[in-house]
Amino acid sequence: MRPMNKKKKHNASLSPTISDLSSWSHLPPELLEQIFALLSPSDRHRFRLICSPWRGVARQFIPPFPLPFEPPRLLLSRPDNALSFYDLFNSKSLSYSLPAPHRRARCFGYLAGWFFLVSDQNPSRACLFNPVLLAEIPLPDLEFPIKKAILSAPPGFPNCVVAVMGRSASALCEVAGKRWQVLDLGQRLFDDIIFWRNQLCGIENRGNVLICNFDMESRRTSLVTVQLPEQWKYSEVYLVESTGGDLLTVMKYCHMFWVYKLDQQCTWEQMEQIGDQALFLGVIRSESVPVNRFLGSGLRENSIYLASRKFERPFGLVVIYSMEDESMTTVPLSGQHSVLADPVWVSPVIWP
Repeated sequence: MRPMNKKKKHNASLSPTISDLSSWSHLPPELLEQIFALLSPSDRHRFRLICSPWRGVARQFIPPFPLPFEPPRLLLSRPDNALSFYDLFNSKSLSYSLPAPHRRARCFGYLAGWFFLVSDQNPSRACLFNPVLLAEIPLPDLEFPIKKAILSAPPGFPNCVVAVMGRSASALCEVAGKRWQVLDLGQRLFDDIIFWRNQLCGIENRGNVLICNFDMESRRTSLVTVQLPEQWKYSEVYLVESTGGDLLTVMKYCHMFWVYKLDQQCTWEQMEQIGDQALFLGVIRSESVPVNRFLGSGLRENSIYLASRKFERPFGLVVIYSMEDESMTTVPLSGQHSVLADPVWVSPVIWP
């Protein structure tokens, strides 16, 4: 009997039986929730793939958890136009890339695991794609070429709206909508857009930030105009929400950066320091992250990370600016990448 038991135990460790897998799938949901809360983002991806009950726990209980963060990655376009990821803080390209048929699509936006992709075969065909869930949400055909897309919330959340910014117009669409609602802004065009406090905010080409309150049902939009500081005339300008929920405007000119916060009187207050946060800026996506959630990663507090294809090799695509001593350093990227597409900051935090 003992040899048989020993052999059975040895075989079970090499190859689980159907009954073994069945027992794992029947673990109490309360226990699975506690396990899931302790996992890293990559392990949470694997957790979802075990079986249907585990996937249901992950989908149901992700939002309330204080999710662990990892430093943002860069989504780059390789010379063959395939999209791949780059780990800036470990200086290496990641082996994972988007699966076909989205591998060579153009990425114009990202939020919480969902990519806004435009087909390389048909520039009017757009979708939201989640590579972890292997889920795709088709969107209405685009009515004009776009430069950037943003989401007000991950798909599946209430009142999720998609906004796109083009060279000739800007438009809104609900995720399940049938057509785009073009914003009536007259001759004003946006250079950057962001959702902030359920409002669409955009930097328009006359040196103002427009704060748009929109109603998708009535198709009405009301505007509040806030004039930018004087530096906008000769600067690159980006909008980003701080870790504290404030609307920030960041301006770059040569080797200098200026950061302004919108106060309660709708005026811009200059920030000499940005404290225990780092700002990740880019043409496609910008975000702020709390540095104390990235201990040991090499992420610098009170700093700005700017990714742009305008920076020529061999200097790479990223510069780091210190708000403390006003120094700027370039970060070379190993491996080959194309400068025909803008790099995109991607946070590896996946929502259902």
